Amino acid sequence: MTTLILARHAKAEKPSPEVPDHERQLTVEGTTAAGILAGKLSSAGIGIDLALVSSATRSRSTWKGMASAFPAARVHIEDSLYETTVGSIHRMLSELPDGTGNVIVVGHAPVLSATTAWLAGPGSDTPSLKRIAHGLPTGSAAVLEFEGEWSSLGQSSAVLTSIVHSAAQY
Repeated sequence: MTTLILARHAKAEKPSPEVPDHERQLTVEGTTAAGILAGKLSSAGIGIDLALVSSATRSRSTWKGMASAFPAARVHIEDSLYETTVGSIHRMLSELPDGTGNVIVVGHAPVLSATTAWLAGPGSDTPSLKRIAHGLPTGSAAVLEFEGEWSSLGQSSAVLTSIVHSAAQY
């Protein structure tokens, strides 16, 4: 069984005309949330072999706050994850080499929610599907599992097992 985690960056500072969107920083709350999210994923027994991280400052900072929980993970900063589509994320994942292992994508709304909904198939957790329909909150992650190689990942081919959030409730 292979695990894919689609994680939305933690809480970032509000948009401002003085700061380009790509360069927005995490808030103090967001920095804390990234570590909490990593701890929850790790405590659930989820390992990460590869992190694909948007080049936006808030996504890179989210991964930085998570990285110590997954010290063996290889990291690729991906410019294309900043503004992307479900199809582009699918292509990126389906082109991963055999044996890549578990992958986390750290990126943005609304594309991560849309990608989760597109991938989630039969057997997916109903409350998690309902949460995805309302959008993945900041500092949260959709956990999907599937059988086979990354090249076999497609629409409705994974099972959404849970949504993990950095806050106690959301």
